[in-house]
Amino acid sequence: MTAGWLRPVVEALDATGTPCPVFFRNDDAGWDMPQLDALLDVFDRHGTPIDLAVIPTEVTPQLARELGSRAAGSPVRLHQHGYAHTNHEPTGRKCEFGPDRSRADQQLDIGRGRERLIEAFGPHLDPVFTPPWNRCTDDTADALLANGIEVLSRDHTADRLDRHGLAEVPVTVDWFGRRKGVRWTRDELAGHLAGGIGSGPALGVMLHHALCDRYERRAIAELLDALHAHPAVRPTTILELAAVAPRAG
Repeated sequence: MTAGWLRPVVEALDATGTPCPVFFRNDDAGWDMPQLDALLDVFDRHGTPIDLAVIPTEVTPQLARELGSRAAGSPVRLHQHGYAHTNHEPTGRKCEFGPDRSRADQQLDIGRGRERLIEAFGPHLDPVFTPPWNRCTDDTADALLANGIEVLSRDHTADRLDRHGLAEVPVTVDWFGRRKGVRWTRDELAGHLAGGIGSGPALGVMLHHALCDRYERRAIAELLDALHAHPAVRPTTILELAAVAPRAG
C-alpha cells in the first residue's frame, strides 16, 4: 500500500502517457560510510539502481573493496565526485571547479582523481562526473573531455555547458530541498517529485546519505515501493540516460 504522502507522485505517474525514467544519485561517497551502507541496503532490497558520486581522495583500500563488491553484486553504479571536495573560491558560493581555477588546474585534479578511481574500481567506474556543490565552469567541460569523461551530472537549475561530446544528465529533485532556508515538508517534496514526472527526459533524485537517518531511509523506502509498483516507471542510471541524452553539435 502506497504511503499517503506519495499520492501526488502516483497520480502523476497515472497521468503520464509514456514510461518515466527515474534515477537516483547519491553524493559524497567516501564520507560517513555507516550511513551509506544503510542507504545502499535500502536500494539493494528493492533492486533499484543508484549512482554513487565517489570522492577520489577519500577512497581507502577498504572502501574500494566494499564499494567494488557492491557494484559487482547489485545495481550500484560508481562515478567521480570532484577530486577532494574542497572549496577553492575565496568569496561567494563554494566550488571546487570554479572560476578561480584555471583549466590546467582543473584538468590535473580531474585526471588524478580519475586515476585513483580506476585503480580502485576498474571496470565498475562509469565515465561520469559530478562536481561538488553541483557547480563548475566551461573550463571544466574541456578538462573532463581531455580526461576521457563524457558525462556531466549537476542540478537541473545549472545552465548547460553545451560542449561537443559531453552529455549532461542533471538531477531534478533534491531530497533535502529547501525554500528560503527551510526544508521542504514531505508533502512539498512529493509535489516536487510529481512535478518532475513528465516534465523532462527523466526524474532524477539527489540524495546525501550523511543526512539520511532512519526516518529518511524509511521515507526513501516508501518512495521506492511506490515506484516499483507502478508500471509507468523505468528505473535507470546516469550512464544509460547519457546514451540518449542530446549532445552539443
